[in-house]
Amino acid sequence: MQDNFGREINYLRLSVTDRCNFRCQYCMPEEGIEKVSHEDILSYEEILKLIKAAANLGIDKVRLTGGEPLTRKGIPDLVEMISEVKGIEDLSMTTNGARLGEFAEDLAESGLDRVNISLDSVDPELFTKITRGGELNSVLSGIEAAENAGLNPVKLNTVIMKGLNDSEVNSLVEYAVSQDVVLRFIELMPMGEAADMAVDPTPLDEVRQEVEREWELKKVSGPRGNGPAEYYRVKRGSEAGRIGFIFPISHNFCDNCNRIRVTSRGNVRPCLARDEQYELNVEKGTTVASLQDQLREVITKKPHGHRWEEEQATAGEMSEIGG
Repeated sequence: MQDNFGREINYLRLSVTDRCNFRCQYCMPEEGIEKVSHEDILSYEEILKLIKAAANLGIDKVRLTGGEPLTRKGIPDLVEMISEVKGIEDLSMTTNGARLGEFAEDLAESGLDRVNISLDSVDPELFTKITRGGELNSVLSGIEAAENAGLNPVKLNTVIMKGLNDSEVNSLVEYAVSQDVVLRFIELMPMGEAADMAVDPTPLDEVRQEVEREWELKKVSGPRGNGPAEYYRVKRGSEAGRIGFIFPISHNFCDNCNRIRVTSRGNVRPCLARDEQYELNVEKGTTVASLQDQLREVITKKPHGHRWEEEQATAGEMSEIGG
């Protein structure tokens, strides 16, 4: 289905929980957020009905997000249900990776195609500082488990922050190359904890220049699931790999945005960066056809893009919205 700007909307990012076992500095307050009761978030049956409605509108790509999706009980069962929906051709997940060692094989067997894993440092102490308590080794084990389970391509998402992890740019590239995974650097977005710039961003042009001091870069096409990232082949002697850069602010990709988001409470956000959201009626007895009509109406309300370049911040934490 097309929105009012002629963009084909075929991608749904669905949050299954707002809870997380990390407290990353740019994503969630140190004290966490107010917990939503289990009764107030979408049930798996409601999610399945929603996915069927979305597929009928031409959505063929679904990403499960959070919070941390692997903190919700029975996620492999949900993955299996979604993977069997006619029309869904690509099913992925964004995770912090801490529990992937436990779940990767089951997720792959249930029908998950691939994963994106947040990794902002390969220094154990700094990693714990950024995540406010996370353990690096559990994430590194999760990355290895994802590769072994065939959840490929494994992509790592890194937010570089000035004065915090900007000295780790090439260490992160070296790790990604050594593991044969794809590393993407992402601009810090002004929302939630980062809205008042409590965590300073580092311009990605500076990050790319830092990479170029040690690596040869050549622009290439992206791997499976390629979205708005610009991808490059990095080479240093016999070492080679792929990295990407995602510029939601400085080189925004709103003209080609193909996605909508649904929060764990069942609210649709047509644009990550805008505060407008619309509550879905998913009460017992609501039909797939009714949900289809509701989604169609929301898609027609999708704005052209954000106003971050005008220094307008977005309300709400990333963990609540679903990334």
